[in-house]
Amino acid sequence: MKHKILEIGIDYHGVIDHRPRYFSDLCRHAISKGHHIHIITGGPKSAVIKKLDDIHLPYTHIFAIVDYYASKKEIQYLANGDFHIADDLWNKAKGIYCLEHNISIHIDDSQEYIKWFKTPYCLYNDNEQVCTINKLHTIDLTQSAEYVLESIENILF
Repeated sequence: MKHKILEIGIDYHGVIDHRPRYFSDLCRHAISKGHHIHIITGGPKSAVIKKLDDIHLPYTHIFAIVDYYASKKEIQYLANGDFHIADDLWNKAKGIYCLEHNISIHIDDSQEYIKWFKTPYCLYNDNEQVCTINKLHTIDLTQSAEYVLESIENILF
């Protein structure tokens, strides 16, 4: 039987940045098995890349909502240097990316995005260190990276 490749999406803010060592291990293990890691975040991409490099977190792809909408000229820049993106555009961007890139599972801490997802969504709870996939399967993120990846593979394959 041919080995299946997972496309794993992981949010930076609220997930990776809360447990950088753990998610570095998980990403390193997943990539070593041939899976792809997509960092899917608000951004901006350049700032997130620097933070990922600082914690030595490997990844294969990165998507930042800010950069995506800047490239589409759908950001309103404010006089004070801040920017605004309409809430509905912001909230659906990760779901669209996951659908367009055949993401197998996405790990995120925001319930707001779930309604925009067709991709399996693992809602991360930092206090309990678990994530729950579509309210059906709970993955214990206190376990080793190897165990967690095997659990994800078993659920999805």
